[in-house]
Amino acid sequence: MLNRIKLKAVSVSVLMALCAVSTGSAQASETPEVVEEEALVNEKVVITARKPAETKNYVEQITAPPFGTEQLARWDDRICVGVSGVREEHAQFLADRVSQRAVEIGLKTGKPGCEPDVTVLVTTEPQKLITAMQSEYTSLFAINNEARAGSLGNAAFEQFKTEERPVRWWHVSETKSADGARIRGEARQGVNDGVTGAPTLRSEGSRLRSAVREDLSRAIVIVDANLVQGVSLDSLGDYIAFVTLMQADPNGNTSSINTIMNLFRTDTGDKRATSMTDWDKDFLRALYSMPRNTASLSQAERYLAQRMERD
Repeated sequence: MLNRIKLKAVSVSVLMALCAVSTGSAQASETPEVVEEEALVNEKVVITARKPAETKNYVEQITAPPFGTEQLARWDDRICVGVSGVREEHAQFLADRVSQRAVEIGLKTGKPGCEPDVTVLVTTEPQKLITAMQSEYTSLFAINNEARAGSLGNAAFEQFKTEERPVRWWHVSETKSADGARIRGEARQGVNDGVTGAPTLRSEGSRLRSAVREDLSRAIVIVDANLVQGVSLDSLGDYIAFVTLMQADPNGNTSSINTIMNLFRTDTGDKRATSMTDWDKDFLRALYSMPRNTASLSQAERYLAQRMERD
């Protein structure tokens, strides 16, 4: 399905699905049956809820925050998706699927022709492609976390480049002020005048909130056409959407978790999810409703777990 590579950039169009809901009513009988008192049996109502240990484990195994940060990065208010390497109709389907999932959690999507900040590339030679991109665009991956651009660092990038996976992803985030303003200026150490040019931030004066936050600025997703044979576009689109909308951990132990992240696992048997699960959807909703400038990762993880337990 995805084994022919023809690199064409495809602009995203928002997929708007209209769901028709039908309602009906049943009239009560004018002469209800007489039921013997002893025949009345109270049905057992079983109320299930997520356990704190389960939600905590889910959040810990799913997320991989930017190196050296205290927040979980997320997109600000919109994304633009571009897909290349497959036939145009397949590329458009994948772009629309990611956009649809983004709209469901409150993000906006770019208009046709927008410059992609989410780039999905389908290829039969992932390592060769990544190496070429690294060589030609040295700052694209922000490997060394320079100038407030954050990533998972060198070791994670080597894994991204060399380890065979059906889908690989790389996020770059940007440190901004708590209200979303870009932080300008670089600190310089002078001989006589000390540190100058240091960026200034407005502090909330609270230990519960940070003066900065992490916004995702770009995502590169590489699909290995050799390893996704037999996977439907629906499932592949959901998988790409999930790992794009948050900084997912490619090394998380999700074998006991009900998540789309298990799509390509072989040790989950019939329990393997083929679309975003309720856990996944609730996690994304929690992520995009939580305070952006948490004081610590543990605070962010607690918020997510508690929100998911309520949903």
